[in-house]
Amino acid sequence: MELQESIPNLNTNITGKGNTLVLPETVSLRKVELFVNGTGNTVTIGENTNLKNVFIEIKGNNNKVYIGAKCKIQGHILLKGNRQVVKIGSKTTFQHNVYLLASENKNITIGRDCMFSNNIDVRTTDAHSIVDAETGVRTNLAKDVEIGHHVWISAGALISKGAAIPDNCIVGGRSVVTKRFDEPNCTLAGTPAKVVNKGVNWDRKRL
Repeated sequence: MELQESIPNLNTNITGKGNTLVLPETVSLRKVELFVNGTGNTVTIGENTNLKNVFIEIKGNNNKVYIGAKCKIQGHILLKGNRQVVKIGSKTTFQHNVYLLASENKNITIGRDCMFSNNIDVRTTDAHSIVDAETGVRTNLAKDVEIGHHVWISAGALISKGAAIPDNCIVGGRSVVTKRFDEPNCTLAGTPAKVVNKGVNWDRKRL
């Protein structure tokens, strides 16, 4: 449907044309805001997903937000720029104060059945520049962020530009992930994060 339409339990502020929302009747909305300033953007929500205290903000053109089926999402999703993608896989859950920032034409991909605790930041950019003192060249360029399937991210973690977290991994509380990891079934912890345990998995239930 065109995003200019009025939708129950969804507050919208839309500037621009050709913006599209795919919202099945089975989606549950509670305190959801959608701000779009641009053209040709698409927001797609999967079947039986629950959005609560969610702010989706798009500033640019031809961006895409995809939230899969049977998710439970809280937090702030911000896209600044053009032709960027934020994708959240099915059955993934966010607790409060999860912040996703896709900017500088870089994407965020989160796999299926991930579990995010609270106060987590995922960013493709530092937002400000770090420059070489001699050359004046910027050194902290933006990069994609990739989070695999069935990843548990504990409270207070920062997933920074260029981070890649493989399937079935655990990220410890207040850790800062700044680089690509390749081995699944590991615990990553520390600032910056490193592998502290191998051969692990996790379950939502307390066994």
